[in-house]
Amino acid sequence: MTRRPLRRLAIQLSTAALLATAFLATGALAAPSQGGGVAAPTVSEQVFAVGFAKIAEVYIETVSFNRLGMDGLKGLNGIDPSVTVEHAGSTIRLYVSGALAAEYGTPADGDAGGWAVLTTRIIDRARAYSPVLAKATPERLYQVVFDGVTADLDGYSRYTGVQRASNERAQREGYGGVGLSLDSLPNGRVTVHDVMPHSPAERAGIIDGDQLLAIDGDLTVRMSAADMRDRLRGPSGTLVTLTVARDAGAPRRLPLRRERVVPTTVTYSMAGDVGIVKLDRFNATTASSLRSAITAIRQATGPTLQGMVLDLRGNPGGLLDQAVAVADLFIRRGRILSTEGRNPDSRQRFDANNDDLLDGLPLVVLVDGRSASSAEVVAAALQDSGRAVVVGASSYGKGSVQTVNRLPNDGELFLTWSRIYTPAGYTLHRQGVQPTVCTSRAGQTDPDALLSDLREGRLRPAQIASWRSKAADDEKALSALREACPWKEHEPELDLKVAMRLLAEPALYQRAVATALVNTVAER
Repeated sequence: MTRRPLRRLAIQLSTAALLATAFLATGALAAPSQGGGVAAPTVSEQVFAVGFAKIAEVYIETVSFNRLGMDGLKGLNGIDPSVTVEHAGSTIRLYVSGALAAEYGTPADGDAGGWAVLTTRIIDRARAYSPVLAKATPERLYQVVFDGVTADLDGYSRYTGVQRASNERAQREGYGGVGLSLDSLPNGRVTVHDVMPHSPAERAGIIDGDQLLAIDGDLTVRMSAADMRDRLRGPSGTLVTLTVARDAGAPRRLPLRRERVVPTTVTYSMAGDVGIVKLDRFNATTASSLRSAITAIRQATGPTLQGMVLDLRGNPGGLLDQAVAVADLFIRRGRILSTEGRNPDSRQRFDANNDDLLDGLPLVVLVDGRSASSAEVVAAALQDSGRAVVVGASSYGKGSVQTVNRLPNDGELFLTWSRIYTPAGYTLHRQGVQPTVCTSRAGQTDPDALLSDLREGRLRPAQIASWRSKAADDEKALSALREACPWKEHEPELDLKVAMRLLAEPALYQRAVATALVNTVAER
């Protein structure tokens, strides 16, 4: 899950800016080429300086830069196998094709800045002797070094290069665009397959199935998908002209002014008097979109609304503040989650405000083995507070928060900085959320049969709670907990059928809520 700081966002950005400024005077070290000139372009020391400093500052555990730095430099060997870097005592040696190219003193183990300077010098020196490295782009060099560095951290810490980082930022925060998606057909035609509501494209009358012939007068048949995306996007307020055609009609030239577009993450439908809301992920507008969806559902049904199903299956997570805001839409009081890490700023508590958009109406949450991160935060908060019944299979078990650190090259460094604890006091890390009603056991396809254990009082909440209390330190207890409701592929409609049965029987729903409340461990 991605942490998007609220009050600390400005502080984080200011820190990065100060670090970048502090190292700006040092600059990149130009590597002399074998021909006596200067190899270009050189890597920037600022990128490593900011990245290494952030690791030292925010990563959840104290790190050894002797280990991280060396493993980062070993990534050069993946580009040119003739390049090796060795660490012996207080000396680091660079070899190219078996010959000693340079040697340096080793910075102190905790000296992030010293290791950033050393990393840059070794790379530039290696490029002077290796034609393969000399031809490598700075971005590829950043990637292999940071890949080696983050491999020594945890599975969720990573570096993303400029292009991927730009795309991920667009998914999280939005981008300047016109609000449409495209399909490229084998015959070269480019058609519109999705138009966002209230977007410039919708207001211009563009609909699904329209053919996009040109962008600013240039034919789309000559563009790649990436080219078209880049041409459609741009700063908010700028103009782009699309040439579109519908069926056999004449082409139309439509000037559109770009706006901030945030990808849609919330969709909803009705099944009788039950609202069904699907959350695909958590981005900058998820909570506000969910609020709008609930309002629309309540207006459509009026007093006959029986309850709601919140579908988080397959949701990989996203922004932490949006997870908190989504849970807060339903919980009137109490803890939503807490976080703990090494950095003092990582120790946070999030509590609910006194409101509930459903006014206490029954709520069922659907999860599966692909529900992760922010999706697990929401499911656990609603379950532990007694506000909802969770149905499905054990969730993924990603219970950590990552900070997103933008580097001077516009790449991003994701670093794990805290663990998440639910209102009941357990960590989501590896454990995940256990559904109150499990639908994934082999051979069970009848909704009534799946509810029989709940109906007849055969569930074992005390056993689940016992495993929970030990699972953080006991692999046997963790395994037993995960196997209580292992995720297996099954008919998706089965989860929804179970949810609808629960909402149709208020007494059974209340029994499920009460059962889930036993599933707690000691408050931290």
